[in-house]
Amino acid sequence: MTSLERSALQAQMNPHFIFNCLNSIQNYIMRNDKDTAMDYLGKFAHLIRQYLNASTSDAVKLEDEISMLENYLRLEQMRFNHTFDYTFEIEPAVNISSIKLPPMLIQPFIENSVLHGMTSIPSGGIINITFSQNNGKLNIIIKDNGTGFNIEKTEKQRKSLGIAITQKRLQYINENKDENYSITTKSSENGTEVNIFIKTK
Repeated sequence: MTSLERSALQAQMNPHFIFNCLNSIQNYIMRNDKDTAMDYLGKFAHLIRQYLNASTSDAVKLEDEISMLENYLRLEQMRFNHTFDYTFEIEPAVNISSIKLPPMLIQPFIENSVLHGMTSIPSGGIINITFSQNNGKLNIIIKDNGTGFNIEKTEKQRKSLGIAITQKRLQYINENKDENYSITTKSSENGTEVNIFIKTK
């Protein structure tokens, strides 16, 4: 039953993620820039291949997850005319080739930083993603310099489908163990920070 429920949650994630990518492509094509549109489509095709390969597995290497995140951010960076930059910081203790986690786990939070943080500033946007390891857990921090938002008001009005699905998926990680994950969000006029702790395979 758990396996079936996990598959159902992942099936919900697929159309959500693809819709956002296709929306990005549509916006760029509408600008009638053929060469850039073709470049965008090429990057999208590569990302979809990565995504489809990952979607058949219960877990992927962290390095593969990071590669997908980088490709996603390249597409969004193009769509927003390079009004923001991004960085990945990986501490030496984090072995990205051996750590495994459910695919598409981090992407919804980065998507939120792009869509809610980077759209609020005309230029100079930055998204920092850092990976560290503490007490047997992978620590992921996603921080942006957007204008922030009211967390309680936003949660009452509209909860991100991708994040809601991710939180459900996390419930299946390391079942029957206490404190298998935690997610905290801080937001102010100086930006938003999401802090994720998760046990890995």
